[in-house]
Amino acid sequence: MVVNGGGIGKISRLIKGIVSLALLAVTQQLYAEEIIDSTKESFLTLERIIEDGYSKLSGLQLIELMEKHVIEVVDIETEATSVSQLKSDSSKSESGMERKFDETKKDKASAFLDTRLLARAPPLDGKIERRVDGDALIATDGVRTYRYRVYEKQGHMYAVRDIDAGYVYFEVKVK
Repeated sequence: MVVNGGGIGKISRLIKGIVSLALLAVTQQLYAEEIIDSTKESFLTLERIIEDGYSKLSGLQLIELMEKHVIEVVDIETEATSVSQLKSDSSKSESGMERKFDETKKDKASAFLDTRLLARAPPLDGKIERRVDGDALIATDGVRTYRYRVYEKQGHMYAVRDIDAGYVYFEVKVK
């Protein structure tokens, strides 16, 4: 097929037009996301829960929580839920740290479109080792290590990771 010189110019203009429309669509989408983000309620903060009367659990309280209870952890923003309980094959667990986690509910689909949530540190993966140090639960997967502090008021609890810059993303429910 032979294309004359005028045809190449038309194709070039057509490609430029398509690229321009694509850039315009992306720009408008990003602008719309910024507007939506600015109207969203801000994340819960450690400062706010302390002002509301929540107090930090001690290391002994954390150990008791881990030894005696099934714990449900709910991500406040994505609604992902996991349940933690003592491993059934662990007759003598080291302060309740040998636990099995089952993810019972995945992140809601809209969480993948929220730019605020995409910036968060990822959850730990694989075999997770835990220990209590002072008033913190330290958890590592060998790649990342997070320190969790748990705050409680009248049986309602939140967990705060050190890496989350004072934001509270996890609600802890005791079963």
